[in-house]
Amino acid sequence: MKITRIVMLEVQLEELRQKLFDRPGVEGAAFLLCGQSVSEDAVKLIVHAVVPIADEDYLRREPYGLTIASPALTRVAKLARYEALSVVFAHSHPEGVAEFSEQDDREEARLLPFLQARVPGRVHGTLVLTEHHIQGRLYTPDQVRVDEVIAIGDRIRSWTPASIEAIEPFFDRQVRAFGPDIQRLLRRLRIGVVGAGGTGSPVAEQLCRLGVGHLRLFDGDRFAKTNVNRVYGSSLQDDGRLKVEIAKEHLDRIGLATAVDTVPQHIFYEAAARAMRDCDVVFGCTDKELPRAILVQLAMRYCIPVFDLGVLIDSRNGCIASVHGRVTTLMPGEACLFCRGRITAETIRIEALSEDDRVRQVRDGYAPELDEPAPAVIAFTTATASAAVMELLHRLTGFMGSERSSSEVLLALDQTRLRTNRIKSRDGCICEDRSSWGRGDVEPFLEMVWPTETK
Repeated sequence: MKITRIVMLEVQLEELRQKLFDRPGVEGAAFLLCGQSVSEDAVKLIVHAVVPIADEDYLRREPYGLTIASPALTRVAKLARYEALSVVFAHSHPEGVAEFSEQDDREEARLLPFLQARVPGRVHGTLVLTEHHIQGRLYTPDQVRVDEVIAIGDRIRSWTPASIEAIEPFFDRQVRAFGPDIQRLLRRLRIGVVGAGGTGSPVAEQLCRLGVGHLRLFDGDRFAKTNVNRVYGSSLQDDGRLKVEIAKEHLDRIGLATAVDTVPQHIFYEAAARAMRDCDVVFGCTDKELPRAILVQLAMRYCIPVFDLGVLIDSRNGCIASVHGRVTTLMPGEACLFCRGRITAETIRIEALSEDDRVRQVRDGYAPELDEPAPAVIAFTTATASAAVMELLHRLTGFMGSERSSSEVLLALDQTRLRTNRIKSRDGCICEDRSSWGRGDVEPFLEMVWPTETK
Protein backbone atom coordinates (compact mmCIF):
# COMPACT_ATOMS: atom_id res chain seq x y z
CA MET A 1 0.00 0.00 0.00
CA LYS A 2 1.37 3.43 -0.93
CA ILE A 3 2.29 5.86 1.81
CA THR A 4 0.51 9.21 1.65
CA ARG A 5 1.85 12.59 2.71
CA ILE A 6 0.97 16.28 2.58
CA VAL A 7 4.06 18.47 3.01
CA MET A 8 4.21 22.22 3.57
CA LEU A 9 6.59 24.88 4.81
CA GLU A 10 6.26 26.14 8.36
CA VAL A 11 5.49 29.65 7.07
CA GLN A 12 2.70 28.24 4.89
CA LEU A 13 1.18 26.47 7.89
CA GLU A 14 1.28 29.71 9.87
CA GLU A 15 -0.43 31.54 7.00
CA LEU A 16 -3.04 28.80 6.72
CA ARG A 17 -3.83 28.91 10.44
CA GLN A 18 -4.24 32.69 10.27
CA LYS A 19 -6.83 32.32 7.49
CA LEU A 20 -8.72 29.46 9.16
CA PHE A 21 -8.86 30.86 12.70
CA ASP A 22 -9.36 34.56 11.89
CA ARG A 23 -12.82 34.54 13.51
CA PRO A 24 -13.10 32.77 16.88
CA GLY A 25 -15.82 30.18 17.29
CA VAL A 26 -16.66 29.61 13.62
CA GLU A 27 -15.15 27.46 10.91
CA GLY A 28 -12.79 28.97 8.37
CA ALA A 29 -11.40 27.68 5.10
CA ALA A 30 -8.71 28.17 2.46
CA PHE A 31 -7.38 26.40 -0.58
CA LEU A 32 -3.88 25.00 -1.00
CA LEU A 33 -2.39 24.76 -4.48
CA CYS A 34 0.01 21.84 -4.51
CA GLY A 35 2.57 20.08 -6.60
CA GLN A 36 2.36 16.32 -6.53
CA SER A 37 4.79 13.43 -6.32
CA VAL A 38 3.46 10.06 -7.42
CA SER A 39 5.63 6.94 -7.43
CA GLU A 40 5.17 3.21 -6.98
CA ASP A 41 5.65 3.61 -3.23
CA ALA A 42 4.18 6.98 -2.30
CA VAL A 43 1.68 9.69 -3.12
CA LYS A 44 2.62 13.11 -1.84
CA LEU A 45 1.16 16.61 -2.23
CA ILE A 46 3.57 19.51 -1.67
CA VAL A 47 2.05 22.90 -0.89
CA HIS A 48 3.00 25.56 -3.43
CA ALA A 49 0.71 28.39 -2.31
CA VAL A 50 -2.06 29.22 0.18
CA VAL A 51 -5.14 30.74 -1.48
CA PRO A 52 -7.42 32.57 0.99
CA ILE A 53 -11.19 32.78 0.68
CA ALA A 54 -12.54 36.31 0.66
CA ASP A 55 -15.19 37.28 3.21
CA GLU A 56 -17.73 37.87 0.45
CA ASP A 57 -17.24 34.30 -0.84
CA TYR A 58 -18.51 32.80 2.42
CA LEU A 59 -22.25 32.17 2.19
CA ARG A 60 -22.24 30.74 5.71
CA ARG A 61 -19.72 30.49 8.59
CA GLU A 62 -20.92 28.69 11.71
CA PRO A 63 -19.34 26.69 14.56
CA TYR A 64 -20.20 23.41 12.81
CA GLY A 65 -20.17 24.19 9.13
CA LEU A 66 -19.58 26.63 6.32
CA THR A 67 -20.64 27.17 2.71
CA ILE A 68 -18.58 28.78 -0.03
CA ALA A 69 -19.92 30.48 -3.15
CA SER A 70 -19.51 28.55 -6.38
CA PRO A 71 -17.51 31.30 -8.16
CA ALA A 72 -14.74 30.92 -5.55
CA LEU A 73 -14.48 27.20 -6.31
CA THR A 74 -14.50 27.86 -10.03
CA ARG A 75 -11.71 30.44 -9.74
CA VAL A 76 -9.38 28.20 -7.76
CA ALA A 77 -10.05 25.24 -10.07
CA LYS A 78 -9.28 27.39 -13.11
CA LEU A 79 -6.03 28.60 -11.52
CA ALA A 80 -5.00 25.06 -10.57
CA ARG A 81 -5.63 23.78 -14.08
CA TYR A 82 -3.68 26.65 -15.65
CA GLU A 83 -0.73 26.13 -13.26
CA ALA A 84 -0.90 22.29 -13.44
CA LEU A 85 -1.37 22.03 -9.67
CA SER A 86 -3.54 20.02 -7.30
CA VAL A 87 -6.11 21.49 -4.91
CA VAL A 88 -6.44 20.77 -1.21
CA PHE A 89 -9.48 22.23 0.56
CA ALA A 90 -8.57 23.01 4.19
CA HIS A 91 -11.00 23.99 6.91
CA SER A 92 -11.01 24.37 10.69
CA HIS A 93 -12.90 22.69 13.49
CA PRO A 94 -12.94 25.40 16.18
CA GLU A 95 -14.34 23.06 18.79
CA GLY A 96 -11.14 21.03 18.65
CA VAL A 97 -12.42 17.76 17.14
CA ALA A 98 -9.72 16.58 14.73
CA GLU A 99 -11.94 14.23 12.78
CA PHE A 100 -13.88 14.56 9.55
CA SER A 101 -17.56 14.95 10.35
CA GLU A 102 -20.58 13.59 8.52
CA GLN A 103 -21.11 17.12 7.19
CA ASP A 104 -17.54 17.06 5.85
CA ASP A 105 -18.29 13.76 4.12
CA ARG A 106 -21.34 15.23 2.41
CA GLU A 107 -19.48 18.36 1.29
CA GLU A 108 -16.55 16.34 -0.06
CA ALA A 109 -18.95 14.14 -2.02
CA ARG A 110 -19.85 17.27 -4.01
CA LEU A 111 -16.50 19.10 -3.99
CA LEU A 112 -14.11 16.35 -5.09
CA PRO A 113 -15.99 15.29 -8.25
CA PHE A 114 -16.04 18.99 -9.21
CA LEU A 115 -12.26 19.30 -8.75
CA GLN A 116 -11.56 16.02 -10.53
CA ALA A 117 -13.65 17.16 -13.49
CA ARG A 118 -12.21 20.70 -13.66
CA VAL A 119 -8.59 19.71 -12.88
CA PRO A 120 -8.30 16.16 -14.26
CA GLY A 121 -5.32 13.85 -13.90
CA ARG A 122 -4.28 15.28 -10.53
CA VAL A 123 -4.42 14.08 -6.93
CA HIS A 124 -6.62 16.37 -4.82
CA GLY A 125 -7.31 16.40 -1.10
CA THR A 126 -8.81 17.89 2.03
CA LEU A 127 -7.50 18.89 5.45
CA VAL A 128 -9.17 19.54 8.77
CA LEU A 129 -7.27 21.59 11.36
CA THR A 130 -7.80 22.14 15.05
CA GLU A 131 -5.62 24.25 17.31
CA HIS A 132 -3.22 21.35 17.87
CA HIS A 133 -3.89 18.72 15.23
CA ILE A 134 -4.20 18.18 11.47
CA GLN A 135 -5.77 15.32 9.57
CA GLY A 136 -6.11 14.81 5.83
CA ARG A 137 -7.53 12.82 2.96
CA LEU A 138 -6.31 12.34 -0.59
CA TYR A 139 -8.30 11.33 -3.66
CA THR A 140 -6.17 9.15 -5.96
CA PRO A 141 -8.94 9.16 -7.36
CA ASP A 142 -10.52 7.08 -4.56
CA GLN A 143 -10.45 8.46 -1.03
CA VAL A 144 -7.47 7.43 1.10
CA ARG A 145 -6.37 8.65 4.51
CA VAL A 146 -3.26 10.82 4.70
CA ASP A 147 -0.68 8.92 6.71
CA GLU A 148 1.19 12.05 7.74
CA VAL A 149 1.11 15.83 7.41
CA ILE A 150 4.59 17.35 7.65
CA ALA A 151 5.64 20.97 8.11
CA ILE A 152 9.30 21.90 7.57
CA GLY A 153 11.16 25.00 8.73
CA ASP A 154 13.25 25.72 11.81
CA ARG A 155 11.60 22.54 13.07
CA ILE A 156 10.24 19.47 11.32
CA ARG A 157 6.77 18.79 12.71
CA SER A 158 4.41 15.96 11.95
CA TRP A 159 0.77 15.01 12.50
CA THR A 160 -0.70 11.54 12.06
CA PRO A 161 -4.04 9.89 12.76
CA ALA A 162 -4.16 9.14 16.48
CA SER A 163 -2.53 5.85 17.40
CA ILE A 164 -0.26 4.66 20.19
CA GLU A 165 2.49 2.44 18.83
CA ALA A 166 4.58 0.33 21.15
CA ILE A 167 8.26 1.28 21.36
CA GLU A 168 10.92 -1.42 21.43
CA PRO A 169 12.71 -1.62 24.81
CA PHE A 170 16.17 -1.21 23.26
CA PHE A 171 15.33 2.47 22.56
CA ASP A 172 14.68 3.13 26.25
CA ARG A 173 17.78 5.28 26.82
CA GLN A 174 16.91 7.38 23.78
CA VAL A 175 13.28 7.78 24.85
CA ARG A 176 14.57 9.04 28.19
CA ALA A 177 16.33 11.81 26.25
CA PHE A 178 13.68 12.85 23.71
CA GLY A 179 10.41 11.20 24.77
CA PRO A 180 8.22 8.56 23.08
CA ASP A 181 6.67 10.84 20.45
CA ILE A 182 10.06 11.60 18.87
CA GLN A 183 10.87 7.90 18.79
CA ARG A 184 7.60 7.22 16.96
CA LEU A 185 8.38 10.06 14.55
CA LEU A 186 11.82 8.59 13.82
CA ARG A 187 10.14 5.27 13.06
CA ARG A 188 7.86 6.96 10.50
CA LEU A 189 10.65 8.83 8.69
CA ARG A 190 11.88 7.78 5.27
CA ILE A 191 15.41 9.11 4.87
CA GLY A 192 17.67 9.03 1.84
CA VAL A 193 21.47 8.92 2.08
CA VAL A 194 23.27 9.93 -1.11
CA GLY A 195 26.73 8.38 -0.97
CA ALA A 196 27.77 5.34 1.08
CA GLY A 197 31.38 6.30 1.71
CA GLY A 198 33.27 8.11 4.47
CA THR A 199 30.38 10.36 5.58
CA GLY A 200 27.42 8.42 4.18
CA SER A 201 28.18 5.12 5.92
CA PRO A 202 28.36 6.62 9.46
CA VAL A 203 25.27 8.73 8.76
CA ALA A 204 23.35 5.62 7.70
CA GLU A 205 24.52 3.62 10.71
CA GLN A 206 23.59 6.36 13.18
CA LEU A 207 20.14 6.78 11.59
CA CYS A 208 19.59 3.03 11.80
CA ARG A 209 20.60 2.89 15.47
CA LEU A 210 18.37 5.91 16.20
CA GLY A 211 15.40 3.87 14.96
CA VAL A 212 14.61 5.55 11.63
CA GLY A 213 11.97 3.43 9.96
CA HIS A 214 13.17 3.42 6.37
CA LEU A 215 16.55 4.18 4.78
CA ARG A 216 17.18 4.47 1.05
CA LEU A 217 20.87 4.39 0.08
CA PHE A 218 22.13 5.87 -3.20
CA ASP A 219 25.59 5.17 -4.65
CA GLY A 220 26.81 3.75 -7.93
CA ASP A 221 30.43 3.25 -6.81
CA ARG A 222 32.13 0.00 -6.00
CA PHE A 223 34.25 -0.48 -2.92
CA ALA A 224 38.02 -0.38 -3.22
CA LYS A 225 40.45 -1.59 -0.56
CA THR A 226 41.65 1.99 -0.09
CA ASN A 227 38.14 2.85 1.24
CA VAL A 228 38.39 0.49 4.21
CA ASN A 229 39.90 3.15 6.47
CA ARG A 230 36.65 5.11 6.60
CA VAL A 231 33.66 3.07 5.33
CA TYR A 232 31.62 1.55 8.16
CA GLY A 233 30.69 -2.11 7.85
CA SER A 234 33.36 -2.81 5.23
CA SER A 235 36.30 -5.20 5.13
CA LEU A 236 39.15 -5.91 2.74
CA GLN A 237 37.16 -8.87 1.44
CA ASP A 238 34.53 -6.44 0.05
CA ASP A 239 36.83 -5.24 -2.73
CA GLY A 240 34.79 -4.70 -5.92
CA ARG A 241 31.34 -4.91 -4.31
CA LEU A 242 28.80 -2.13 -4.59
CA LYS A 243 29.05 0.18 -1.61
CA VAL A 244 25.28 0.22 -1.09
CA GLU A 245 25.22 -3.58 -0.91
CA ILE A 246 27.90 -3.56 1.79
CA ALA A 247 25.99 -0.90 3.73
CA LYS A 248 22.65 -2.71 3.51
CA GLU A 249 24.17 -6.03 4.58
CA HIS A 250 25.80 -4.32 7.56
CA LEU A 251 22.67 -2.40 8.62
CA ASP A 252 20.42 -5.45 8.25
CA ARG A 253 22.82 -7.42 10.47
CA ILE A 254 22.29 -4.90 13.30
CA GLY A 255 18.83 -6.40 13.63
CA LEU A 256 16.67 -3.33 14.27
CA ALA A 257 13.39 -2.73 12.47
CA THR A 258 14.86 -0.27 9.95
CA ALA A 259 13.94 -1.20 6.37
CA VAL A 260 16.90 -0.55 4.06
CA ASP A 261 16.66 -0.43 0.30
CA THR A 262 19.35 0.47 -2.17
CA VAL A 263 19.67 2.42 -5.41
CA PRO A 264 23.00 1.26 -6.91
CA GLN A 265 23.29 4.25 -9.20
CA HIS A 266 24.52 7.84 -9.03
CA ILE A 267 21.77 10.46 -8.69
CA PHE A 268 22.87 12.27 -11.84
CA TYR A 269 20.89 9.54 -13.60
CA GLU A 270 17.19 10.34 -13.73
CA ALA A 271 15.88 7.02 -12.39
CA ALA A 272 18.02 7.34 -9.26
CA ALA A 273 17.11 11.01 -8.75
CA ARG A 274 13.41 10.21 -9.03
CA ALA A 275 13.77 7.63 -6.24
CA MET A 276 14.61 10.44 -3.80
CA ARG A 277 11.09 11.90 -4.08
CA ASP A 278 9.66 9.42 -1.58
CA CYS A 279 12.06 10.54 1.16
CA ASP A 280 11.04 12.89 3.97
CA VAL A 281 14.68 13.94 4.54
CA VAL A 282 17.88 13.46 2.50
CA PHE A 283 21.53 13.51 3.57
CA GLY A 284 23.93 14.52 0.81
CA CYS A 285 27.21 12.66 1.42
CA THR A 286 28.87 13.11 -1.94
CA ASP A 287 32.05 14.98 -2.82
CA LYS A 288 30.89 15.90 -6.34
CA GLU A 289 29.19 19.17 -7.29
CA LEU A 290 26.74 17.87 -9.93
CA PRO A 291 24.88 15.65 -7.41
CA ARG A 292 24.84 18.59 -4.98
CA ALA A 293 23.19 20.78 -7.64
CA ILE A 294 20.53 18.10 -8.09
CA LEU A 295 19.95 18.06 -4.32
CA VAL A 296 19.42 21.84 -4.39
CA GLN A 297 16.66 21.41 -6.97
CA LEU A 298 15.13 18.49 -5.05
CA ALA A 299 14.97 20.52 -1.84
CA MET A 300 13.24 23.44 -3.56
CA ARG A 301 10.79 21.58 -5.77
CA TYR A 302 9.77 18.85 -3.30
CA CYS A 303 10.24 20.73 0.00
CA ILE A 304 12.51 17.95 1.23
CA PRO A 305 15.07 19.06 3.85
CA VAL A 306 18.56 18.17 2.62
CA PHE A 307 21.57 18.08 4.94
CA ASP A 308 24.62 18.46 2.70
CA LEU A 309 27.97 17.36 4.16
CA GLY A 310 31.51 18.25 3.22
CA VAL A 311 34.94 17.50 4.70
CA LEU A 312 38.13 19.24 3.58
CA ILE A 313 41.58 18.28 4.87
CA ASP A 314 44.45 20.53 3.89
CA SER A 315 47.61 18.47 4.29
CA ARG A 316 51.01 19.44 3.00
CA ASN A 317 53.94 17.02 2.96
CA GLY A 318 52.19 14.79 5.47
CA CYS A 319 51.43 17.64 7.90
CA ILE A 320 47.85 18.78 8.45
CA ALA A 321 47.34 22.51 7.98
CA SER A 322 43.56 22.50 8.60
CA VAL A 323 40.55 20.20 8.88
CA HIS A 324 37.11 21.60 8.11
CA GLY A 325 33.72 19.93 8.21
CA ARG A 326 30.49 21.46 6.94
CA VAL A 327 26.78 20.71 7.26
CA THR A 328 24.49 22.91 5.15
CA THR A 329 20.70 22.63 5.44
CA LEU A 330 18.87 23.09 2.14
CA MET A 331 15.16 23.87 1.88
CA PRO A 332 12.97 26.64 0.45
CA GLY A 333 13.76 29.93 2.16
CA GLU A 334 17.40 29.06 2.90
CA ALA A 335 20.48 30.08 0.92
CA CYS A 336 21.55 27.24 -1.37
CA LEU A 337 25.00 25.89 -2.21
CA PHE A 338 25.29 28.21 -5.22
CA CYS A 339 24.58 31.26 -3.03
CA ARG A 340 27.24 30.16 -0.58
CA GLY A 341 29.85 29.45 -3.26
CA ARG A 342 30.02 25.78 -2.23
CA ILE A 343 29.36 24.71 -5.82
CA THR A 344 29.83 26.52 -9.14
CA ALA A 345 28.42 26.13 -12.62
CA GLU A 346 31.95 25.78 -14.06
CA THR A 347 32.88 22.80 -11.88
CA ILE A 348 29.54 21.17 -12.64
CA ARG A 349 30.20 21.66 -16.36
CA ILE A 350 33.58 19.95 -16.05
CA GLU A 351 32.17 17.05 -13.98
CA ALA A 352 29.51 16.46 -16.64
CA LEU A 353 32.09 16.00 -19.41
CA SER A 354 32.95 12.54 -20.68
CA GLU A 355 36.32 11.24 -19.54
CA ASP A 356 37.84 11.81 -22.99
CA ASP A 357 36.50 15.37 -23.20
CA ARG A 358 37.75 16.16 -19.72
CA VAL A 359 41.26 14.87 -20.46
CA ARG A 360 41.28 16.95 -23.64
CA GLN A 361 40.16 20.13 -21.86
CA VAL A 362 42.67 19.59 -19.03
CA ARG A 363 45.42 19.16 -21.61
CA ASP A 364 44.33 22.33 -23.44
CA GLY A 365 44.08 24.34 -20.22
CA TYR A 366 40.28 24.72 -20.25
CA ALA A 367 39.64 22.64 -17.12
CA PRO A 368 41.51 21.87 -13.89
CA GLU A 369 42.36 18.38 -12.73
CA LEU A 370 39.46 16.91 -10.73
CA ASP A 371 40.55 13.35 -10.12
CA GLU A 372 43.36 13.85 -7.61
CA PRO A 373 42.24 11.91 -4.48
CA ALA A 374 41.67 14.08 -1.43
CA PRO A 375 42.90 13.14 2.06
CA ALA A 376 40.33 11.29 4.19
CA VAL A 377 40.48 10.30 7.87
CA ILE A 378 37.71 8.37 9.63
CA ALA A 379 37.73 10.55 12.75
CA PHE A 380 37.04 13.67 10.67
CA THR A 381 34.43 12.14 8.36
CA THR A 382 32.62 10.59 11.32
CA ALA A 383 32.64 13.86 13.28
CA THR A 384 31.00 15.63 10.34
CA ALA A 385 28.47 12.81 9.92
CA SER A 386 27.57 13.07 13.61
CA ALA A 387 27.15 16.85 13.31
CA ALA A 388 24.71 16.29 10.42
CA VAL A 389 22.64 13.74 12.35
CA MET A 390 22.54 16.16 15.29
CA GLU A 391 21.17 18.83 12.95
CA LEU A 392 18.31 16.48 12.08
CA LEU A 393 17.68 15.77 15.78
CA HIS A 394 17.60 19.49 16.50
CA ARG A 395 15.06 20.08 13.73
CA LEU A 396 12.91 17.32 15.24
CA THR A 397 13.29 18.18 18.93
CA GLY A 398 14.74 21.70 19.30
CA PHE A 399 17.25 20.36 21.82
CA MET A 400 19.79 23.08 20.94
CA GLY A 401 17.37 25.80 22.03
CA SER A 402 14.89 28.10 20.32
CA GLU A 403 17.56 30.64 19.38
CA ARG A 404 19.49 28.09 17.33
CA SER A 405 18.04 28.63 13.85
CA SER A 406 21.15 28.51 11.65
CA SER A 407 21.24 26.75 8.29
CA GLU A 408 24.96 25.94 8.20
CA VAL A 409 27.41 24.47 10.69
CA LEU A 410 31.15 24.87 10.15
CA LEU A 411 33.55 22.65 12.08
CA ALA A 412 37.20 23.70 12.37
CA LEU A 413 38.27 20.36 13.77
CA ASP A 414 41.95 21.23 14.02
CA GLN A 415 41.00 24.22 16.19
CA THR A 416 38.23 22.55 18.23
CA ARG A 417 35.94 25.30 17.00
CA LEU A 418 32.34 25.33 15.76
CA ARG A 419 30.55 28.19 14.01
CA THR A 420 27.03 28.55 12.61
CA ASN A 421 25.51 30.95 10.12
CA ARG A 422 22.34 31.80 8.27
CA ILE A 423 22.67 34.02 5.22
CA LYS A 424 20.16 35.42 2.75
CA SER A 425 19.79 33.97 -0.71
CA ARG A 426 21.73 35.78 -3.41
CA ASP A 427 19.66 38.00 -5.72
CA GLY A 428 18.77 36.11 -8.87
CA CYS A 429 19.79 32.70 -7.54
CA ILE A 430 17.62 29.69 -8.45
CA CYS A 431 16.73 29.15 -4.78
CA GLU A 432 15.04 32.58 -4.74
CA ASP A 433 12.62 31.57 -7.48
CA ARG A 434 9.49 30.93 -5.45
CA SER A 435 7.61 29.81 -8.54
CA SER A 436 9.54 26.52 -8.33
CA TRP A 437 8.93 25.88 -4.63
CA GLY A 438 6.72 22.85 -4.04
CA ARG A 439 6.12 22.23 -7.76
CA GLY A 440 6.77 18.50 -7.43
CA ASP A 441 6.68 16.33 -10.54
CA VAL A 442 7.26 18.13 -13.83
CA GLU A 443 8.65 17.03 -17.18
CA PRO A 444 11.51 16.96 -17.72
CA PHE A 445 12.17 15.89 -14.14
CA LEU A 446 13.46 18.82 -12.04
CA GLU A 447 13.45 20.73 -15.37
CA MET A 448 16.91 19.33 -16.03
CA VAL A 449 18.58 17.60 -18.96
CA TRP A 450 19.52 14.05 -17.97
CA PRO A 451 22.27 11.86 -19.44
CA THR A 452 21.38 8.76 -21.40
CA GLU A 453 22.32 5.61 -19.52
CA THR A 454 24.80 3.41 -21.34
CA LYS A 455 26.43 0.13 -20.40
